[in-house]
Formats: sequence, C-alpha cells, structure tokens
Amino acid sequence: MFKSLYSGVSGMSANMAQLDVIGNNIANSGTTGFKAGRTTFSEMLTQTIRSASRPVSGGLGGTNPQQIGLGVAVGSIDTNFTQGNFQTTGIKTDLAVQGNGFFVLSDGQSNVYTRAGVFGLDAENNLVNPSTGLRVQGVMADEDGNIANGPLDDLFIDPSLVVPAEASSSVQLLGNLDADSDALGSVLETPTLLAAAAGTDTLVDLSGQDGQSLGLYPGDLINLNGQIGGADITADTFEVTSTTTLDDLVTWLNAQGGPTFAIAADGSIEATAGGADVENLSLFVSNRSSFNLNFGFPSTIPAGTTAGSDDASGNYGQLRAYAEETDLLSEIYTSTGTQLGLDFSGGPATLEIGGEAGTGSVSGSLAVDELTTTVGDLTTELQNLFSINTTPVTLEEGRIVMTGEVGAASAITSVTIAESGVDNSTISSAMSFGTTQQARDQRNYSVSTTVYDSLGGEHTINFSFIKVPGQNEWIWEAEMEGGETITAGDSGRVSFNDTGAVTNFTYDNGAAGITIEPEMVGNEGAQPIQLNVDFGEVGGLNGLTQFEGSGNISSLADGYQAGSLVDFEIDQSGVIVGRFSNDTMRSIGRIALAQFNNEAGLLREANNTYSTSGNSGDAVTVFAGDGSGVTLNPGALETSNVDLAQEFTRLVVAQRSFQANSRVVTTGDSLMQELVNLVR
Repeated sequence: MFKSLYSGVSGMSANMAQLDVIGNNIANSGTTGFKAGRTTFSEMLTQTIRSASRPVSGGLGGTNPQQIGLGVAVGSIDTNFTQGNFQTTGIKTDLAVQGNGFFVLSDGQSNVYTRAGVFGLDAENNLVNPSTGLRVQGVMADEDGNIANGPLDDLFIDPSLVVPAEASSSVQLLGNLDADSDALGSVLETPTLLAAAAGTDTLVDLSGQDGQSLGLYPGDLINLNGQIGGADITADTFEVTSTTTLDDLVTWLNAQGGPTFAIAADGSIEATAGGADVENLSLFVSNRSSFNLNFGFPSTIPAGTTAGSDDASGNYGQLRAYAEETDLLSEIYTSTGTQLGLDFSGGPATLEIGGEAGTGSVSGSLAVDELTTTVGDLTTELQNLFSINTTPVTLEEGRIVMTGEVGAASAITSVTIAESGVDNSTISSAMSFGTTQQARDQRNYSVSTTVYDSLGGEHTINFSFIKVPGQNEWIWEAEMEGGETITAGDSGRVSFNDTGAVTNFTYDNGAAGITIEPEMVGNEGAQPIQLNVDFGEVGGLNGLTQFEGSGNISSLADGYQAGSLVDFEIDQSGVIVGRFSNDTMRSIGRIALAQFNNEAGLLREANNTYSTSGNSGDAVTVFAGDGSGVTLNPGALETSNVDLAQEFTRLVVAQRSFQANSRVVTTGDSLMQELVNLVR
C-alpha cells in the first residue's frame, strides 16, 4: 500500500517536471533561435517479491518473478536542435544559421554559443549582441584584405579603414571596328552607251537596233534556214559560248554552203547571193525572239545581189555592242538605240561640261570632230576637269564611270554634259550621271579611359584606330589628355583575319606595353604606369573584332584611387565585406562558427546561450561555406523551433497524468483510513 503512495507521488513529481519544460517551451515560442526542450521518463527501481524459478526435469515447470515497481523518475530533459524557420528582417547584421553550428560570443574571458544571430555595432564599432554586449568572434583580415585561419578575436569594423591606391596595369579594349571604314570617293555613271557591232564583240553582250539585248546565253544553238534555187540549205547548228564573237558566227555561216555573209559598218549582217536566188533566209534560236527578230532577211535575195539583216520596218537588223573608248562620239547610240544626234553642220560640235566637285564648281568644253573625236577623248576631258588623279574615268559595259578622289572634300555631287547652242535632249539624257557611291572620309574610332598611378592620381588616355586602306589592319595610337608623357608603346598595329578575329596586336619600336610618366607634383611624383593592352584572345571574338556594320569600341582599365570605408555587408560565408568610396570592395573579417560532437550535451545559459559541458565535447571552429555544411542567411533570423500544437497536446497529456497520479495517492489514503478504523 505504501508503495502505491510512493509511486503516485513520483508520478506527480515527474509530470510536474514535464509541465515545467512544456511551460518553458511555450514561453519561448517567440524567442529568436530558441530550441525546444523534451522530457523523457524512466521507471524507478522495482522490488522483487519472488524470484523466478527454473524448470525441473521430469517435474514442475519454471515460474516468473514477482516484482512491484517503485514509481517513475525523469529520465532526461533533452534539447531539440532541429532547424527553425527563417524570418526576413532586412537588417544587414542579422544572421541566421542554416545547418549545424553556433555563433561564438565572448565576454573577454570565456566563450558562449548561440543560434540567435541578433547582432549590431556598439559605440566602439565592435560587432556585438546588443542585448548582452557579448562580442561576436571571428578572424580579422590583414591590410590587403586576406583572411587566414587563426585565433578567434573580436570583430571590429574600423570606420577609418582605407584602401590604398592601386596603379593600373591593364586596359581592356572591347568592341567592333567596322571593316567598311575605308575612305571612299564619289562614283557616278551614265546609262549604257552603244555603238555599231564589230566582229570582235561577243554575241552574249550584243543588243539589237532598239537597244534590247539579243538574249543569247552560253549553250544556245543557232540554226540557219533558207533555200537556194528552191533547195533547202543544209547546215549544222552553231553553239554559243561566253566567248563567241560575231566574227565566229560569220565564219560558221560562210562554211555552210549558202550565201556569203559579212559584217556591215552599221553593225548589220549582209548576205550576198551567188548564182541562184536565196529565199526565206533567217537565223533562228529557240525561245530567243529578240535574236530571231534581228536576224531576218528579205524574203528573196536575187542572185548576185546583197541584202542586210533587217525586216520590212527597218527597225531591226543593225546590231549594237557596248561603246568603247575607241568609238567615235558621232557614232554613239543611247541605250534605246537612238543616235546622239550631234550637229556637225557648222563644223565640230561643242560639248559643255559642268558640275560640282568638292566645294567648287567645274566647267569646261570639248570640241567634237565628227571623224576623229572618240569616247576616250570625252573620258580624258572629264578626268582632267574634275581633277581625278587616282582612278581613270573608264567605260564599264558601255557606261562612263567616274570615280572621284577619296574623302568628302573631293566629293563629286553632279556632272552635266550638253551640246552647246543646240537643244539636244538626247545627249543630255544619254550623259546624265547618276551617283552609285557617295564620297566619305575615313572612319576612325577612338575611346578614352581613366588609368591610375601609384598615388591614385587619375590620368585619361585616348586610344584611336585608323584603318589601313584595303587591308584588314588598323593603326592604333595612344595619347594622354594632360601633361603626362608616354615614353614607350604609344602606337602599333592590330590585324584581323577574314572572319573578323584578331590575329596580331603589336607595339611600335619593339615596346612590350605602354609606359606612362605621370606629371610631377613638386619634388615628388608617382611611379611610371606600366600598362598592358588586353585586346582579347588571338583568333577569338572576346575583345576587338572587325566585322562590317556598325563600329563601336569601349575600354576598361584596372586600378583605383585610395578609398575610405562607406559601408559593409555580410555574405553567406560570413565574410564581412567593406564597400569603399573608390567603388572597390575588400574583406574586413569573417564570422566564426562552432560545432560540437554532441550538441545535445550543451548547457543552457541565460540570454539564449549555451556553454560546453563534459558531454558536449570541445568547440570545433568552422566557417560557413567551407565544406562544413553550414551557410549563413544575412538579413534574416532563425525563429524558435517550438511546435505549439505539439506542446499543447503534451500539456493535456501531462495534466491528465498528474491527475491520475493524484488519484492513486487519494485512493491509498482512503485504504489507510479503513485500516485505522479496524481498531475502533
């Protein structure tokens, strides 16, 4: 009976302890980084009333022991270190740990550990827990921003921290240099001019009397048709090639046993009949109507007479070829077959030549003799009047082509040719020059960038690029805007292949880079700047390129002025990164973390901290992101991992268990009262 009383009391005591743990969990459900506690029970020592007996061979079997338990005791009160949720705060010094680890805090004598990353700066710019003043531990960077593992120390954000100036050592050039950047001259040309065909002219280039192409192509077959004395002319076909001339055609015709053929001065083909009449004579090519129209003959050519290739209208039969420089101007035709119609009734005709070239007007005249003045005389006069020295004025497929000197200052904007004293619209139209290319200057490219000397002084260097005409090569030059001097490497060349990639970048005079002598200040000056030009990879497209199209280049140099600390931030690996006034960033320090072999063995201390115990193991210093499995989340805090629904459920269970144990005590008390009443 007394055992039940003791068991009930132990049950009440154990559940009271569990209620204490649950109450603490609920109370800290909003505590940053809090880890919930958990209570486990274990049965207390039992009293054996009768021991177990072993079975007897051939006799009784074994019996089980008889034992009465003496109640319950608290087996353990553990800490649940499962990960809590994150709450974003936006405060740069708030940190949340993702993974197994603790922040290390110090009071100057000993360390404690916490999951609550509520930090800030104190009056001396130490990183601390603002509610306790405990200082966050880590390692500080050296003067170059390098962080090495070493003893943990207070993290101090020095507001007077300065980054020294760093001299520039490289300048990167990026962008495209337009391949179509050569200086150009004006190109003007007339409509096609024609002349009477001659034997050396190729068939595929010939036109009819109306200026329309005969339409012949290599591979066409020419047939000879007709009758002599009533008998058909028997002839092979004649195949046209790209080099077949009118002479070749006439030679073939004369080999066919028909009439005799010859080329007339007006460009027509004449046929002379022999001892018999020639009837229905023609040349024919399948699907070439223009050719067929120009090679018809009278229906009958009487014996011993000559007839030209023509039809009854007289508009066909005279063949035309592209005008050449040796052709007489008096015998030139327009592209539609109209003769220029120069008036030689009073002697030589006069052509008035005018136009605009560069910034002035051009005027002159050419006396045209009917029997001697050629197209070449006109082109020579044009070349002289418009001061063209580089490219001769030529004829290209019958068109007079003028190519002026390169550059906008030499641009030819208009050319006019008219017959003096005569209203000759034909020659004005035939000699009307159209512009096919505008003159322009050489397209050059330049870019400026700022470089720094060893004292942080700024210097502006300008790079300019000038294309070598007709080549995939550019001349580059560098010059300073101020009083600085470039003592080496101020010019060179850059070459490209036919795919637009850099093939070579050189410095003139054997220099290996650009050397700049900064301007002296008093008796002290900065060291010379040794600058290497980074143009990209040879054969690559990651720097300078040369493609046709738009051109645009940019540059970027390293180096910087001295800068003072203006702000800082903390990254996921716990590195405190300073941002300086010269737009550079440098590491200031790094927050350390601690891990334990048995974190459940840590002792809870005040202010949401822990200390080591004999069963936690010593703290092992780690850093976030270094393979420790831990990262930091800046601007966030870890919330409590208390599950209120679970805690309330445990609360109900503990309450009912306490009530049940109290009933055991009450029942035991009633039985004892009955026992006392037996003596009355």
